[in-house]
Amino acid sequence: MNVAILQALDRESQRRLRIFTFKVLIIIPVSVALAAHHGYDLFGILSFFFLWYSFFSGTAALFQRQSCGAPYLTAWDEMAAFLAILVLVRLLATVMA
Repeated sequence: MNVAILQALDRESQRRLRIFTFKVLIIIPVSVALAAHHGYDLFGILSFFFLWYSFFSGTAALFQRQSCGAPYLTAWDEMAAFLAILVLVRLLATVMA
């Protein structure tokens, strides 16, 4: 990501992007490890984790009473991003099958 774009964001949005990136960087290796060691379907595991992370992000947004139309990134945006990745993973699984 371009550093200038990241610096143009407010502190809350930068923090939310760091949290999101950290979660994605945890989900992928854990999914690969589970798929390799237990013989599970990689796309199924990724879908499972992205679905649950979107659920948890949406729940956090509800409990924190965040606005959907806030001028900064919120847990709602994180939830939408996880759902979008989930759809991409499912699409990729369908194409690869």
